[in-house]
This record gives sequence, C-alpha cells and structure tokens, in this order.
Amino acid sequence: MSIQILNIVLYSHNDKCRILPLKTGQFNVITGASKTGKSALIDIVDYCFGSKECKVPEGPIRRSVSWFGLHLKLNGEEAFIARRCPANRSTSEDCFVEVGNSVNIPNASDICKITNTKGLETMLDGWVGISDNIHEPPEGQTRPPLTATIRHALPLCLQSQDEIIQRNQLFHGTSDNFVAQSLKDTLPYFLGAVDDEYVKKKNEQRKLKKELRNYEKKLNELSALRGDGFEKASLLLAQARDAGMVETNPESWEDIVAELKNVASIPLNQNEYLSENSEYELLSKERKVLLNKKHKIHDEIALVKSFEQDKSSFSKEAKKQKSRLKTIGLFEDSNETNVCPLCSHKLSETIPSEKEIKETFVELSKKFESLSKTKLQLEKPLSELEDELQTTRQSLSENYRKMEAIRATNDYLADVQEEAVKHAHIRGRITLYLESLPELADTIKVEEEVERIRAELDRLDDDLSDEKIQDNLDSIISILGNRLTNWAQKLKLEHSKFPLRFEPKRLTIVADTNGGPVPMKRMGSGENWVGYHLIVHLALHLWFVCKNRPVPNFIFFDQPSQVYFPAEQYNEKSLENVSEEDELALSRMFELVIEVINEVEPNLQVIVTEHADIDKEWYQEAIVERWRDGIKLVPEDWPREE
Repeated sequence: MSIQILNIVLYSHNDKCRILPLKTGQFNVITGASKTGKSALIDIVDYCFGSKECKVPEGPIRRSVSWFGLHLKLNGEEAFIARRCPANRSTSEDCFVEVGNSVNIPNASDICKITNTKGLETMLDGWVGISDNIHEPPEGQTRPPLTATIRHALPLCLQSQDEIIQRNQLFHGTSDNFVAQSLKDTLPYFLGAVDDEYVKKKNEQRKLKKELRNYEKKLNELSALRGDGFEKASLLLAQARDAGMVETNPESWEDIVAELKNVASIPLNQNEYLSENSEYELLSKERKVLLNKKHKIHDEIALVKSFEQDKSSFSKEAKKQKSRLKTIGLFEDSNETNVCPLCSHKLSETIPSEKEIKETFVELSKKFESLSKTKLQLEKPLSELEDELQTTRQSLSENYRKMEAIRATNDYLADVQEEAVKHAHIRGRITLYLESLPELADTIKVEEEVERIRAELDRLDDDLSDEKIQDNLDSIISILGNRLTNWAQKLKLEHSKFPLRFEPKRLTIVADTNGGPVPMKRMGSGENWVGYHLIVHLALHLWFVCKNRPVPNFIFFDQPSQVYFPAEQYNEKSLENVSEEDELALSRMFELVIEVINEVEPNLQVIVTEHADIDKEWYQEAIVERWRDGIKLVPEDWPREE
C-alpha cells in the first residue's frame, strides 16, 4: 500500500479554492521568498493526517482559510480528505472524506463534516496498509501497550525547517519525549522486524497456553490417581482374583482399571452353582411365578376401582342434567304459542306447546331413571380378585418358609450363598471405586497433545520473542548502515570514512570511529546535520518501498539548503553569493534525492520547499510553483476572518 500527494488544496471563506499541484513518484520543488507560506505546507499535511493540534502559524493563512485539503493517490484509487481550519481554536474535529477510482477536487460548497479525526485516522491506517499490531513494553515498565497508527508513521515523512538542522533530534516531533518514545516502540513494526501477524500469533499463543494448562491439569489428576489410586485398584483386583472373578494380573494402571470395569460388568447370579432340577431351584422358579401373579392381581384391582369411580361421576352428571329440565314448570300457565312465557313478548316464530314439551320431558325422565337404576356389577369381581390376592400372598409365605428350611439344612447351599454375597461385596467396592474416577481422556493421547502444543508454543515463542525481533532489527540496521555509509561518503560528510549505523533505540545516527561511537549530537557543522537527516530519511524510505511497509511514500523537506544558501543572500537563479564548494555540496544533496527516487520510481515522492532557485536543468524541471512577486500560498484577495 502507498499514499502520495496529488494536490494540496485550500478553501477560502467565500468558497474560492487554491490548488497546489504536485507530481507523484518524482522530485517536487516549491521555491519562493520568505513569508509566502512555504513552511506552513508541512503543518497543513500534518493537520490533515489527523494531528491533535493545528500548528499552522497564526496569521493570514488561518484567518483566510476555511478548510485544508489533500488530494491523495492510493493503490489503484484516489482520495480527497479535508479538515476544517480551527481559526481561533487549536483544533477541529470536522473532517471530510471522499474515495473512488478517480476523485475530483470538490467545490467548497460540497465540503462538510462527514467524520472526525478518529474515523479519518482509521481510514488512513487502512489506505497505508497498517495491519493489527501491538507493542508490549518490557516487564517492569509502566507505559501501556501501543498500537502503531498513521500518526506514528508520519514523523518518518516530515522534516520542518527547524528540525532538518537539529543535531539532537532526527525525526519530526521527537523533541516531545512522548512522540519520541512512541516512535521507538513502533519503528520495529514499520521496518518489518516485527511479524505482520504478530497480533494473530500472540492470540494463538494465549489460546495454546490455556489449552496446555487444561491438559497438564488432566495429566496431574491422572498422576495423582496413579499414585494413591494405583495401590487401591491393585488391591481390588487382587480380591477379585482371589474370589475367582478374574484370572489376569495386569501391571499398568490403565490395564488394571480396564480389568476392573470388566469385572463390574459381569452380572451376579447365585443360582449358577445349583442344578436346574434341585428343589431349591424349583422353589426359586415358583417364587418368581407367584411374584408376577401378585403384581398382575394388583393391576386388575386398580382397574376395577377406576371403573367404580367413573360410574359415580356419570350418575352425578345425569342428576344435574335432570334438575335443569325441571324449569319446564315455567310453561304450565301458558296457552299461547307465539308469546314468550318469561317476558310476554310476542315472538316471530311459534314455540312448542306445553303438551309437546311435557311429553319430551317425561320421556327423558324415564330414560334417566332407567340409567340411574342400572348398576355396574363390579362388587363381585372385585371381591374375587381380593380373595385371589390373599391366596397368592399365602403361597409366597409358604414358598419362603420352604426355601429357608432348605437353605438352613443344606451346607452346600449355604456355601453358595456365602460365595454370592462375597462376590457381590467385591463387585460393589469395585463399582464404587470406578464411579469415583473422573472421566479422563486416554493418557497417551493427552501426552501426545501436550507435546504437540508445547512444540507449537516453542515455535510461537521463538517468532514472538524479543530476541527474534532484535535479531531482525539488527539485520535491517546493518543493511541500512551500508547505504548510510556510502551516501555519507558521496555527500562528503564528516565521519563518512567510518561505518555509520542508524540507532533506533536513541533515534539517531552513529559513526563507529576508532575512538568509539560518535552520535550525531557530537558531530559538528549544520551541513553534516542536514546531510545526515537527509540520508537517514532516504535510506528508511528506500527500505519501506522495497519491503512494502505501511508508511506513506512521500518525504517533505523544508529548506534543506539553508546551511548553504541563506534566504537573505538569495538572488534569483544566481549562486554568486555561494562558494563553489557549497554549490557543489548543494547539488550533490539534490542529485542524491533524485537518484533514490529514480531507483524506486514511481513509488517515492519527495517534496522540497526552498528559497533557492538553482539554475540547473534538473532543478528547474522539479519546480512546481514559484512564490515570488506577490504569489503566495494564500492569495492576497482572500477575505480574512478576525
């Protein structure tokens, strides 16, 4: 993903529009005199990219502009974003966004609030390709985890006039310690030292650790059972073996438990030791028949009683219906068949005569009397069933006395009974023990799963470890160092004969000299500071483009020639006040910029605001606008709000 700037757009309070066109994938120069608004361009870009505060200087620009806008080129699309100029306030949350395959710069009347800075920032994150990410500070540090956004990438793209000549800070806004620390934390992600799937792998790691704890808990439970439980299980199996219930003698705990389950599943039958024709066996069979007969009689008695209850309910209902028909007495004195006997109101239809109604009533009464006299003959079968139940109970008692007599006098049967009780006792203890065991998976399968999870966690731990990230970062820094050293030599910067390296933990560049490391803040000369700012930003953006990292593909430098070409010495298209050595140094600097742009064309855009208007063909071709002779960022005729 990439973002480059097609146009910088300003809207006046009377709906006029000022468009500053830029060339994507190329070197762009806006040259002009002082106080024309060149330095405000970086602040406008920063503000449109979601800055918390509008840093455009107070004065004509803020008084004359109603909205600031950027026309952006995305991957295969275009976008237009705008943000309201806050005028007398420090900021505004009013943001406008339009996206499409091709987007025209909207008219001032079409600009309105569509989203806020949070929504704008989310869209910019998506356009530039920032994926889910998180930086977790080392243990012992109190700052919270941090997610990289477009706001953390932007300091890598902007260099204002007073920043490009700084020896203590290398990046935009890092004079603020909070901004500097945020950049240190997120820079490994932007460089690609942190895996793009870091968050996904981190979540997977947490999930696997939870699964591992659950499986280890199961293994600990099994281990406890194998300790205290192994001896108990072995003892129970030995008792079953002694009683002749099992013959095997397994050694492993799993096999012992499996054998105990087999013993518990065998049904007990104390009669298996008796001959089928023995007296005791015959009495046992007889008892089963008597018990079944007893249960059957109980069911039949219950059925007869339910019939009796239904009959009683039916009789009550019949009496109720008969009493309702007695209201026929209302008609006794009525001779008219077309007059209502209740209200004496004439009826449109003829009602039945008194005689007809009485005849019907008499007929129904006879039927009810016949029905009420009819009795279900249930007493006799009920009495017979109760007699049969009493006889069956007596037979069961007699059967029990005979069985007890045989059992008491037969030594063999006594032994059999004792053996059955013994087996039942052992089987009961085994069943109780097995029921107390938790439902656990096969130990081998659990151990295999634990090993698999541990192997996966080892891989994830390696991918997510600070050591792995640091190794990746060291490798990137080494590659960048080669570029920095070569370019520093090309620009003939101080200490360029020594290896140079970018130091992300301190956000500076360091020369590893024979006398020890020399950071940029200990290097002298504004020319060196500007040169090192330039080559670090070019080297980083070359890496970002080649590795398709989620950083906007533009760099904005404000007046990098100031150390060679002060504004007060300017004479249009003339370098007569600049030494030949400085002129060559200035040319080398801009030629390096063009060289890097060409190396990755069209994926890097460099925008430079300058006082200088160098009479060189390559420089003149790069100029997009000259702000002189009354031409400025904001036209003089725009109205101002006080």
